[in-house]
Formats: sequence, structure tokens, C-alpha cells
Amino acid sequence: MDVSSYITIGGWFIQVIFDKYLSSKLQTWATNSGIGDDLDKLRIAMLRIQSVVSNAEGNPAGGMFGWMKEFRDVSYDAEDLLDELEYRRLQQELEAGSSSPVREFLSNLGVVRGITTQASGSLSSRLSNFTGGDDAANQVTDASLSSRMNSPRAPASPEVTWDRATKSRIRNIVERLNQVASCVSEALQLSKLVHGGLNNTQSINKGTTSSLIRTKVFGRGAELEKIRLLLKSEDERVSVLPIVGLGGIGKTTLAQLVYNDPDIVDHFELRMWVHVSDNFDETKLTREMLEYVSGDKREYKGITNFNSLQVTVMEKLMLKRFLLVLDDVWKDERSSRLVEEERWERFLSPLKAGKKGSKILMTTRLATVAEMVGTMDSINLAGLRDHDCWSLIKECTFDGVHPDKHPKLQNIGRKIANKLKGLPVAAKAVAGLLKNKLDADEWIKVLESNDIWNDIMPVLDFSYQHLPAHLQRCFAYCSIFPKYWKFKTDDLVHLWMAQGYIQPQNKKLMEDIGREYLNDLLCRSFFDTHKNGPITYYVMHGLLHDLAETVSLDECLRIEDEPTNAPLSIRHVSVRIEKLANLKGVCQLRNLRTLILFGRNPSVIHPPVLKEVFKDFHCIRTLDLSFCKMEKLPEAVGHLIHLRYLNLSSTSIRVLPESLCRLYNLQVLNLQGCRLQVLPSGMNKLINLRHLTAAHQIVTTIAGIGRLTCLQQLQVFRVRREVGYEIGQLKDLNELRGLLQIRNLENVETENEASEAMLDVKEHLSMLQLVWDSSQRNGGAEMEVQVIESLRPHPNLKRLEIRGCRVAKSPSWLETELLNNLEFIYLSGCRFWECLPPFGKMPSLKVLWLQGMHAVKRVGFELEGNGDKVFPCLEELVLDDLPELEVLSGDEQLFFSLHSVMVKDCIKLKSLPPFLPNITQLTIANQGFWIPYYNDARMAQISSAVSSLCIYNCPMLTAGFSALLKEEMVPSFSSVRSINMLRSFSSLRSLNISDISLLTVPPVRKSLCSLENLDIQDCHETTFSTEQQEVFQGLTSLQSLCISNCANLQFLPEDLNSLSSLQKLFLWNCPSIQSMPEKGLPISLKVLEIESCHPPLKERCKKEQGIDWQRIAHISHIEIDGEVL
Repeated sequence: MDVSSYITIGGWFIQVIFDKYLSSKLQTWATNSGIGDDLDKLRIAMLRIQSVVSNAEGNPAGGMFGWMKEFRDVSYDAEDLLDELEYRRLQQELEAGSSSPVREFLSNLGVVRGITTQASGSLSSRLSNFTGGDDAANQVTDASLSSRMNSPRAPASPEVTWDRATKSRIRNIVERLNQVASCVSEALQLSKLVHGGLNNTQSINKGTTSSLIRTKVFGRGAELEKIRLLLKSEDERVSVLPIVGLGGIGKTTLAQLVYNDPDIVDHFELRMWVHVSDNFDETKLTREMLEYVSGDKREYKGITNFNSLQVTVMEKLMLKRFLLVLDDVWKDERSSRLVEEERWERFLSPLKAGKKGSKILMTTRLATVAEMVGTMDSINLAGLRDHDCWSLIKECTFDGVHPDKHPKLQNIGRKIANKLKGLPVAAKAVAGLLKNKLDADEWIKVLESNDIWNDIMPVLDFSYQHLPAHLQRCFAYCSIFPKYWKFKTDDLVHLWMAQGYIQPQNKKLMEDIGREYLNDLLCRSFFDTHKNGPITYYVMHGLLHDLAETVSLDECLRIEDEPTNAPLSIRHVSVRIEKLANLKGVCQLRNLRTLILFGRNPSVIHPPVLKEVFKDFHCIRTLDLSFCKMEKLPEAVGHLIHLRYLNLSSTSIRVLPESLCRLYNLQVLNLQGCRLQVLPSGMNKLINLRHLTAAHQIVTTIAGIGRLTCLQQLQVFRVRREVGYEIGQLKDLNELRGLLQIRNLENVETENEASEAMLDVKEHLSMLQLVWDSSQRNGGAEMEVQVIESLRPHPNLKRLEIRGCRVAKSPSWLETELLNNLEFIYLSGCRFWECLPPFGKMPSLKVLWLQGMHAVKRVGFELEGNGDKVFPCLEELVLDDLPELEVLSGDEQLFFSLHSVMVKDCIKLKSLPPFLPNITQLTIANQGFWIPYYNDARMAQISSAVSSLCIYNCPMLTAGFSALLKEEMVPSFSSVRSINMLRSFSSLRSLNISDISLLTVPPVRKSLCSLENLDIQDCHETTFSTEQQEVFQGLTSLQSLCISNCANLQFLPEDLNSLSSLQKLFLWNCPSIQSMPEKGLPISLKVLEIESCHPPLKERCKKEQGIDWQRIAHISHIEIDGEVL
């Protein structure tokens, strides 16, 4: 980290300490404790150094490096001290009944209080030789650390010792802050005398031009063609096309290539190239545009009036089709987005005079800039492929020499290209080193050397220097993880929170702020996203990880292989859990704030090792022991008073010590996958706990959980008739978000008791489940009416589930338009509930699920509501186990979004209403009802959209559909009359049957020509008849055949080999099948899986030896009972 970064981060750090600790609560407590005056002196010293650092920002003087490191160290010490005082205040607040809280505090902290505050010698003498080098900085750090750790304490009472020690520590920190402030001020004054007050720092961001150095570009053909097409499109207005990517990724080169493309030159009447950089000077940039227009750089040189320049630009561009390239655009971090947008609007305003089809091509590292200025979708540049990097190196290196004459160099060159992580700037740097060098030894030196990064890192560092201080810290911290580590959003945000990188702002949660930080880094190309199903991971580019390691070299350390001699300034460490022996070398780092063990093949970690760790690392804020082989956590964990983040997931821990409950600063506790049966009794003392990840069975054992007012997740709360488990515990848990399930509501005995939950103020909850246990009834149904009335949720709720409630009608809050945001309603097991609420009044409702509602007789008006367009969003309707339901009515125009309907176990329901024109999925099960025969036009309208039809156990079903279906599921038909509904399935794609005789019924047989997937299950036949075998011969489109749970089936169809499209064959749980067909299996087959079939079949299919092996040897993947052949 350079001086500028120290200054930027240091100023931010001091402000964080001010905002976080020097609050009225701590000040009042300090005054009452007799250290108020000392804390005031600390405040004054911090204000002074904050002012000095502010003056140094942007103009660091020579010789300041060492002082900035000392500034960082003393700032850390000040934060630790204030954090301990805040802990002390919290402890007195929580344990006010203790006979001597100070004495208990001292005994709890043990080794932490071993830090004394009497300096050995004056600070000025310790720092007399401190002029700026790394060694000097380490010497001072060692000296100050040693003096503070080893100074003896005079015997006295605990209260007096605590008072003297604290006062002495504060004085020591104040002295060091003042010393740093004085020396930095002197350095700045000297710098002003020498340099005349001018900023002597130089930006490495050099200007660019439109001139191409090379006309050949590799690996960008698709992007180049896309840009050409977009630039030549005839848009009505002037359009802005951004090219976004990491520094050195090739944005400018691509823009130059497009700018000089002959087609582009011919297409535009006027072309301009302006290099913007980080200094957005509207007047200067406008003047540069005019210089391109006039071709005379002197004509507008003296004009400084911005408005005059803009008027001239507008006149020059009037009705001309132009191309303007704005290269290397940045964002002013000091300005708000609104100010930035207004500035860009003002700058680009005269360009609107251009002719239709005019374009602005912009290159930037920041996706936020592209989103703010761009009017077209961005061109996002990724790294080059390895072979493209090699092509670029080869093009620049073999000057006039054919590469094929040097195969050895080519082999080495490809290995070099693989190291470059896809960056064209790295490939250019390598080409520069190797140009005209045909000696293999020279190439090997480059392969094994890190010199190539010397030209690349400044390019990336320029992006880092433009980050705000809080993002610099967040980015640098990621270096303790291995390259290409996949970060989950919440995991990374919680780690940043633990280190204090994220501070609350107004009413915004730290978690939300942290997600904004991560998104900001993503938009600035410091992260990429990778998706794995529904989960999004954030991954850092390899070179950016190298940059993070560089800027955090003296604070962050990753130990993966051999033990490392770590400087004492290291504060964040990760260690592979396969190498836990390396922990011994880490124990000397007394200022450690992060210890993360990572890996999946852990060594056993013994309690004495952990105890030693806990004794040494008294400043620790983040401790991740996940996946470690450990069964017990030492009592000494209670000494880690600064701890914010504790991850014990996937360990073998069975019990947690009671001392854990003294970690009053703990924010994140992860116990997922542990073997815990119960939690310590004092868990409700963890008043700063925000995230508790554990099995809900043990979370529900926490008595008095209502004291954890910062808690954000509580998926299950069980109401008991015991102190500490009343529903009123939910009263102050107003930060809860996501899902809350309240179980055992039968234990709520009064309306007043229910109202104490105050669900109506929990605005962050999105899902609420209210559950009564019918087997544990005590009170009457009348009481449940009052209880559910008092459980009114907040209007922000999106999903509501009510189970087992004995009310006869809806609570009043479901009858009104209060819950306008509800998207999902699930009513289950409410056997006496007869009058349903007017669901049509819920404009956001997407899913309505009624199950086990035994008193409901009619669903009709309740669905319609009173508006013209009720159910504008309803997509899914489920009616399950409504034995008294007789009428289901409605108008098809009211359900234009409905696409899925399931009707099951509604035995009195006689017909479906005509509201199905848009459904794609229809399930009818366990029904005796009949569907009236519609005319062909009506049925065609309905079934033209249906892609999935599932009908089972419906013996009375007599009518059918006559139209195209794309996917068919028919698990069980007991009447051939039902097959009439399958009359014209010429586009049938999937079929599931249990009676193979149905394959020969003409309506079915005619529909199989397009069949791709056939699933035969629970079949009772012993063999396929001749007619059925003929049907198989006609399955020319079949790609997958699955035969399962057919206990009697002895033979497969003999002509399976004729199915030329068949790729997959699955035989599961068919114990009577003993052999493969004599004619073999189709040559197209790629997958054969056999599970739980006749034992001789496995022997017959044995590789190279079995009788049937030659019939299946051509299949690429064969798996029998889990064994791959």
C-alpha cells in the first residue's frame, strides 16, 4: 500500500471511529466511570490528526510512508481501546446485578488486560529514527507493542487497576496521535516550501489517440462486428454505446479499430476522438471536440467560456452524422449521481443537433458510468482466450520469422500465454520482452519471472486508487482468500461488517449497504459473477487478486503451503485446514483481527491448540473454524470480546460453553451442520447478534429470544406456556426479514397476548406462517377467532400461510384491502372455515392454494371481488381435499393470467368452470366428477395452450379434449373410455403410462409419431404383445425410454434396435428382466442405466465377458447398480 492509500484509508478510518464509538452513550458512561476527561483528550487528538490527514490527501509529502504506517497502527489501537470500553458499558448494562461487574470483567478478559499502558521511555525517543522505511516502521511497531505488552502492573484493587490502566492507555494513544500529527504537518510544510504547494504526484493514466499501432486484433471478432452494426444503425436520436471492461482488457484498442474501420469512416461525415480520463473538464473536452471539427488546434485555444464553446459545437454538428469516441471515462467520486447526470446532460446537450444515426462510442471501466450515460446495451469485454493471447504474442514477437521453425519456443510461449489471465495488456508486455529473442533460455526466464507484471500492475492500480476508501478496504480484504474463490453475497458482506468496513447510514441496514458496496465493485469490474442454479457467486479476476495481495501486503496473509514468516503488522490471515501445523507461526501476531481456516480435508484441531489461539488473539473480530474436526469449543472463547463473526459450521461440536454468551459484540454465529442438541442458557445476552444460522430445533430452545432485537432471521418460533417462550417475545424483533413461522399458536390464550407479537410493525417480513397444532388443543374455537384477529401482518407481506386454525370465517384483515402486496395464500387444515375472503381484492395475488378446507362448499363470488379486472396476476390455483366443495364458478375474462389449475380430492365437485383458455398445466386427481362435453371450438381454445395434462384415479371421467398438446402425463387410466380425450395428439412429446395396452388404442397410437419421452411404470404385464411391439417400431422420434417398477415384465421389445433416435434407456426395479433383446439395442443409444433388476442380467452385461456385452458394447455410458462399466 502506498502513501496515498494510507492517507485515504486513514482519514476514513478516523471518521468511522468518531461515528461509531464517540457516541453520547459511551461518553456518558465514560464520564460516570471517571475517564470522561481522558476520552475528551482522545477526541481532540483524533480531530487534529483528521485535519492533518485531510490536508495531506492528494499531496503526500516525501518521507511520510513510515508515519502513515504508525498512524494506521495507532488508529487500530484507538479503535481496540474504544471497542473494549463499549464492551464494558454493555456488560454493565447486561449484568447490572453482579456484585462487582468490574472484577468479573477483569477476570473474564484475563490476558486482554495484560496490555498495560505505561510507555517505556518517551514516544519521541522511540520514534527518533523513524523517517519512513518499512524496517523503521516495523521497529517502531515492535517497540510500541513490546512496551505495551510487557510493562508491569502495580498491585491494586481491580477497580483502581482498571482505571489506571485505561487512563494510561488513552494517554499513550493521545501522545502517539499528536506525535504523528506534528511530524506529518512538518513534512507537509517542508513539501510546500520545496514544491511551492503544487501537487507533485503524477497520474499514470496517459492520454490516448485514435491512431492504431496495430491493425490486427485477436479474439474480438464478434465484438467488433457487433459494434460495427450498432454504430451503423439508423437511430432517431444520438445514441451512446458503452464498451465496459477491466483496465488493460482492450477497450481502447477495440475503439481505435472501429474508429479507423473503412466502413465506419465512410458512414460518418465527421469523427472525433476525445480522451476523458479521471479529470472531467467539460470546457477542455468541448474545446477538443471543436479542434477535431476545425482541424486547427489554435482556433479555440483561448476560449474559456463553456457556453460559447457549446454553441459553436452545436453549429458545427448541425445536421451532420458524426461519431464521437469518449475514451477512458470515469466517475467523480465526490459528486452525487444526480450531479453527475446533470453534468453529462449539459456536456452532451449540443450533440443532439447531429443528424439521425449519429453515435457516441464510450469506453469505461465502470458499469455505473455505462448505465448512467449509455443509451444502448453495453459491450462487456471479457478476457481473451489463452490461444488468442498466444496469437497476439506470436504476432508481435516473431518479426519476419516463421513461428513453425521454433516449436520449442511455441511450447514455452503457450505456457506463458496461459499465465496472462486473458489480459491483452499482459500479452503486449510479454511480446515486448520477447521481441526478436529466439533463445529458449530467454523465454524460460520470462515464463518463470514475475517481471511482466511490473508494466501491468500500474494500470490496475490506477483503478484501485480511484476507489473510495471503504471500497479499497473491502477489496484488499479479499486477498486472504485463494484465487478464483467463489464468494456468496451474504458471506462476504458479513465479513466486511465484522471488520467495521460497513457502517450504518441513517435507517439503512449494514447488510444492504454492504450489498451496494459489492455491486459497486462489480460495476467497476473488480468482480465477475458466476451463476450456479439460483445462486450467484462473485469471483475476482486473477490479476485483480494479485493487485489485492499487493495493496494489502502488510496487513493480509494467506498460508496455503509452507509456514510463512509474517510481519507483526499482519492483521488478517487465512490458513488451509490441511496445514493446521502452520497455526503455530501465526500465534505471534497479537494484533490479528481475522483468522479463517479454509479447505475440505481438515486435520484434527485439539482443544489445547484452540485455547492457545484464543489466549493470543485478543483483538480477533472474525474467526472461521468451519469444517474443522473439533468436538469442543474452549471456555476461553469468552475472552474474545471484539469477536463479531464466528463460523463453526460443519464441525463436530456437540456443546457450546456458557462463556460464548459473553461475546456481546457478536453479529454472526453460524452453527449449520453441527451436532448440537441445545444452546447455552445465556444466548439472549448476545444483543448485537444479527444472523444466527442453526437448526430451528435448537434455535427454538432459546429462552428470552426477544432480547436479540438485531436478529434478522428467525424462521421458526414455538409458542410455549413458559416464561421466555411467550408470543410476546416477538414484540421487539422488528428487524426480522424473510420467513417467520409461528408454531403452536394453540398455546396463545388471550387476545391481548396475541397482540403483543406486534406483527403489524414487522415491515421486513415477506413470508408469514401461522400454525395451530390440532393435536394439542386446549381453548375453544372462539378464542382462536380473537387470536387470529390480533395477528394482523404488515401490508408489505407477500406470502401468507394459515394452518390448522378453527375459525369459521376469515379474520377482518383478510376481508379488507390491507394486504395489497400478497402474492401467495395457502390455507390448510382449517376444517371449519366456510366463508372465504374476497381474494379478488388482492391485486398482486399469484398463487391461491386451498387444502383440507372441509367446510367450504362454494368457491365462486369469493374469487371474483368487485372490480372489472380481478385476479390480474393469478397464475396458479390449487383446490386439494375440499370434500364439500360443490360449485367452482367464474368468468374466463377474470382469469387471463391463470396458467395452472389442480383439482384433487374434491369428490362433490361436478364440473370445472369455463375459465381455462390460457392454462398450460391442468391436473385432475381422485375425482368422481365429469367434464361436460364442449364443442370442438371451445375445446380447441382451451387445449391449444395446455402443455401438461395429468389425470389419475378418475373413473367417472368420460369426455375429452381434441386438440394439440405438447406434453402429456397420464399415470393411470382405469377406463378405455377415457382415451377418447387423446384423439388427435399429433404433437405429443412426453407420455407416462402404467397400462401398456393403452399404446394400441387407436387414438393413442396415432398420437405417438412425435413422441420423444416414454415412461412406463407400475405395469403388471409379463411381456409386450405383438401389436405393442409394432407400436414401438413406429416410435421414430423417441429419445428416452424409462421402464420402472414393472415387477412382472420379463422381456424388452425385440425391435428396440430399430429406434434410430433413442439415446437413453433406463431400467429401474424390474426384477424379472433377465436379458437384453436378441437383436441388440439401437446404435444411437448413449446411456444405459440398470438398477435393481434380475441378478443374472448384471452378469450377462459384464464388460468383455457377459453374454449380452456385444449387444451393448457400443454404448458410451453404462451403469448397473451404481457401478459404471
